[in-house]
Amino acid sequence: MGLDSQSISLYVHIPFCTQRCSYCDFYFVTTKSGYQEFVDALCLEITQVAQSYSNPSLSTIYFGGGTPSLLPSSALQYILDHIHHLFQTGQLREVTIEANPEDITDHFLHELLNIGVTRVSLGVQSFDDHDLRFMNRCHDSDQAIEACRKIQSAGFNSWSLDLIFGVPDVSLTRWEDNLTKAIHTGVPHISTYSLTVEPSTPLYKQVQRGKVIISSDSHISDQFQLAMDILQKAGYQHYEISSFAQSGHESQHNSQYWSHDNYLGVGPSAHSFWWEDDEIVRWENVRNLRVYSDLIYHHEPPFSFRETLTKQDLVREKIMLSLRTSQGIDLNDLEQKYGYRLLDHKQQQLQLMESNGLITLTKSSVRLTQKGKHICDQITQRLWND
Repeated sequence: MGLDSQSISLYVHIPFCTQRCSYCDFYFVTTKSGYQEFVDALCLEITQVAQSYSNPSLSTIYFGGGTPSLLPSSALQYILDHIHHLFQTGQLREVTIEANPEDITDHFLHELLNIGVTRVSLGVQSFDDHDLRFMNRCHDSDQAIEACRKIQSAGFNSWSLDLIFGVPDVSLTRWEDNLTKAIHTGVPHISTYSLTVEPSTPLYKQVQRGKVIISSDSHISDQFQLAMDILQKAGYQHYEISSFAQSGHESQHNSQYWSHDNYLGVGPSAHSFWWEDDEIVRWENVRNLRVYSDLIYHHEPPFSFRETLTKQDLVREKIMLSLRTSQGIDLNDLEQKYGYRLLDHKQQQLQLMESNGLITLTKSSVRLTQKGKHICDQITQRLWND
């Protein structure tokens, strides 16, 4: 038997944005029409998915994008009502919606609470207007601070904000100021992401043309270290490489990803992962709203690809996901569920990493040290390679 398929997470991709951020490679459209047509197609896919997987029990729901906060609350309620009707939601622990500061009003927050949203993830990215202009964000720093104030006082069980580090020409002092402002909002969860240059983004083109010089690896590493130092000193637990939370405010939805639990995704470009008995599959929906809708209405799977995974694929994923968390790799779990004895296969590499101060190694676990967190991907690769 594989992972527990009876308690899963549901990701709902809302593909609408007001404008394109310079670094973003997620699928989105900037049209201001077609919301209802999309919602109808989405709900039809939700019906098809629920029937295909025998109306499983949901533990979390996550509205991501795109910008879910562009949808009116009535549309969000319609989608949620559809989910509650088709899935078992008695054990639902968390309903999250991503939102941008410019969409936050007291009225909108009140409506979100009324329809059952329990958590808001706010895309602040920076409290510095220079950074926001560079990233082509729609809001300014004052709007970000005001949105945080409104969410903090609205009555949600939890909320989070995102910050991006590694923005060109940002000093450690400016990054520290960003972190300090985030802490002062009272937010119980902060996610920090390094700016990455993805192909086909405006930022990539700017870098290729020499108009933007990206930050050095050492400077990015210094900013990451500063985030760890400041946030942990302020009482946030570094429970995942990119995530800091006060006790009890960890993201339940994202934690299911990192635990390698089953999840289903609906909407264009959404990903899914399913492991039950000998069935181990992953798939992605097409990254095209029109094609997605056409496939749904013709009762065809809206997949851009669907692949069967091997047990070796699973072992690699489990190592990668577990290393990102503060719990690290549970060696007994890796052996019992995945049939892989890491100490037998990688003892020399593990001992070398331990002697270099990159990991903490025991008979039952492998955890990254602070030094190791700076090169998490490299350590993962070393444990993957044969």
